[in-house]
Amino acid sequence: MTHGKRTEWEVVIVGGLGVLFLFLYYQQPYTVSALRWLGVQGEPAAYRDWNEYIVVSSIWLLWLPILSLAFFGKGELSQYGLARGDGKQGALWALAMYLLMLPVLYYVAQRAEFRAYYPLDKRVLTDPAYAVYFSVAYGYYLFCWEFFFRGFLTFGLYRWLGWWGVGMQAAAFALLHYGKPLPEVLGSIPAAFALSWLALRVRSFLPCFWVHWAVQLTLDALLILGHGAEPRRS
Repeated sequence: MTHGKRTEWEVVIVGGLGVLFLFLYYQQPYTVSALRWLGVQGEPAAYRDWNEYIVVSSIWLLWLPILSLAFFGKGELSQYGLARGDGKQGALWALAMYLLMLPVLYYVAQRAEFRAYYPLDKRVLTDPAYAVYFSVAYGYYLFCWEFFFRGFLTFGLYRWLGWWGVGMQAAAFALLHYGKPLPEVLGSIPAAFALSWLALRVRSFLPCFWVHWAVQLTLDALLILGHGAEPRRS
């Protein structure tokens, strides 16, 4: 599926630092400049907004990995899934995965815990123009997210460690889901393996991005359409 076995220390170091930083950052609500997320006490501490969240995330998920590969890497970005790959096969698998997710999305859109957590920015429920902006901005975030997990980590660690490396990627993926509804946290592990398998099979992480973004857009649409309805709790 990929090139021959080789060590990928830049992937381990940059990937590990990125996961650690983002885990600490995601587990608290303050702006990155306040340093409260590092346990440094500072008053007053401003709360972050979604624009900062997406920018900070994209730095660690996309730009720092790309820079690390540019200066220390052993190959082109196409060797980390940033390529068209087998576009036709990738599109078919992405469509199949999306269709399989539709019943799940319909079910979770009625669950109280998911409706309390999603949409991530509640303004999309009442402001159509903002909903379009947020959907595009969050699509960029998911592009960075999928490059990091199904591109940078999956291809780099698979080349070095095989499926054990993919397992490490899945564990990191689940860790950064901590704080989301429990079914989503648990489901992130098989999802990580399935998406990594797809990326390796078609030599591109792009189908993983498309299916992930489509799932997020569909869930938000279902929540917007059902806004005000009584959620199911059992």
